[in-house]
Amino acid sequence: MERRPILVMGICGTGKSTLARAIAAHLQGSFIEGDDYHPPENVAHMAAGHPLTDRMREGWLDRLAEAVRDASAPAVLSCSALRLAYRQRLERVAGPMRILFLHGTRDLIEQRMAARTDHFMPVTLIDSQLATLEPPDQDGEGAIWIDIDADPDSITRNALAALRQVSFS
Repeated sequence: MERRPILVMGICGTGKSTLARAIAAHLQGSFIEGDDYHPPENVAHMAAGHPLTDRMREGWLDRLAEAVRDASAPAVLSCSALRLAYRQRLERVAGPMRILFLHGTRDLIEQRMAARTDHFMPVTLIDSQLATLEPPDQDGEGAIWIDIDADPDSITRNALAALRQVSFS
């Protein structure tokens, strides 16, 4: 399987962390949790129900890109990376990444977010995330789209199979 870094992206509540952690374990890679790199003021801003601005994301994206670049094993990054410009900013430092884009219906994502108890991101930010989202291009960016309407094990199997397929094409 290809060893370049993997970006697991999508809006809040799509299961980025769960999938990225599983892929990193399978590949014996480094799991990098994007949320862990937010400064406290960004977390507080989102927890209060306010979306981040592009400016607020800049330092966060730079820290993530450095973590990916400096990882001792192939990195698997969980990061919303909602805009093309954010993905390009990551790749300027981290190099080209294989992109897994997690997507699903708004209702499914809202149900998942409402069920979580251990995250700062409120359900009220779904709409701002959807408004900001520029889905990655399957051709130009080589993104692999993964539908999240399944259990985590099935999503992981589908993602790993898709990664194997692009490694040999």
